[in-house]
Amino acid sequence: MSKKCMLFLIASFFLVSCATVPKIDPTAFPIDKGPKEVVPKVCRSAYESVFPKVAVVNFTNNSTFDYANVVQANVQGSGERTAVGGAAVGVVPGAAGIVWGTKEKTKFQQDSQTIQRQVNAKLSESVEDGVMNELVNMGGAKVFTRKEMEKIISEQKFQISGLTDESTLVRLGKLAGVKYIITGSVNNVDLAYKTYESARKGLDRGGSGSWALDLLGTAVAAGLESQEGWNVGTELTMRILDVETGEVLFSDKVAGKQIIGKTPYPNYDALIGGIKKAAAKGLEDARPKLSKWFTVKGYIRQLRTSPDGKQRVASINIGEKMGLKPGSALKVYTFEEMEDEDPVSGKKSVTCNMVTLPVELTITDQIQAESAWTTVEGKPEAVKRVKVGQLVERKPMEGQSIIKKMGY
Repeated sequence: MSKKCMLFLIASFFLVSCATVPKIDPTAFPIDKGPKEVVPKVCRSAYESVFPKVAVVNFTNNSTFDYANVVQANVQGSGERTAVGGAAVGVVPGAAGIVWGTKEKTKFQQDSQTIQRQVNAKLSESVEDGVMNELVNMGGAKVFTRKEMEKIISEQKFQISGLTDESTLVRLGKLAGVKYIITGSVNNVDLAYKTYESARKGLDRGGSGSWALDLLGTAVAAGLESQEGWNVGTELTMRILDVETGEVLFSDKVAGKQIIGKTPYPNYDALIGGIKKAAAKGLEDARPKLSKWFTVKGYIRQLRTSPDGKQRVASINIGEKMGLKPGSALKVYTFEEMEDEDPVSGKKSVTCNMVTLPVELTITDQIQAESAWTTVEGKPEAVKRVKVGQLVERKPMEGQSIIKKMGY
């Protein structure tokens, strides 16, 4: 195998997810006639699907982003290093050796100030939209749109600019009839031109060492080279407030990165687009925790087993409307009623014991709006314990991929 082919395979490993969507034909599987799950009365409340009303309100922009100084410093630095024979940062047509005239500097500063004002005006709104988009696609909650919230704000004569106090947000939430308020801030926007010339030199093994290590070094160097250019980083904080109590139930800080190219002067479209994309990637890292707060659950309607007994599939009563997608993973629960006696007071009580079965359900290509077929994976003895009527719940979702963390 040539080095080029191996390099392609290494790149493909990072760029393409290893997970595949199972494809099945449930009509080819006979229906199971086994026993169904007997759910104790004390456990039936676990099946109740709660879709809390959520409002995404007032993300503030606390960043100290300074577009003009960052760009000017990098472009001037590029020219200075080129003049003394060093490695230029902006090795693109028109980027190296730029001469800054008075008119050019003045125009650049004016344009930069305009861009910064536009970024500050739109960034918070963009992040709110990103959070709302995540929640809607995730499922498990009824999300209030911006228009719905603005209508309530208007009716109650609130000023959006005054919604900085969390107690005021809670009051607004009560008026809107929501259970949770999601708010937060943009903490920082970082714009920096990065070069990896020294890193590439360090990885140049000059033919010494093993062939595999040389090839790996080449692949890493190629990755570092592709990161050269303007890197935008956006850091966010997200909080969930309980409207009833005003308590902060959840707080998380996330960050994303986007590479926007090597052009000497990033324009408004490139810059704001990069900031928004970086913020959206950061929000992906909140998915694992948010998906625990806004769970998606249902139950098994039917089970089928292949004629050879080697594969089992399950039909569930939830699908695309609940945010599930082909490849989504779910947990399965069985129940038992437990009689407990407090060792101190001696008081007896009946409780529900939920047991997670050591199996995993994966949504196949057979998915509809309100139902889906899944594969049932696990050890044979565990797979046999899966029954019709058992509770299923989506597993916590994954955050952004390694490729996205690198800025792609």
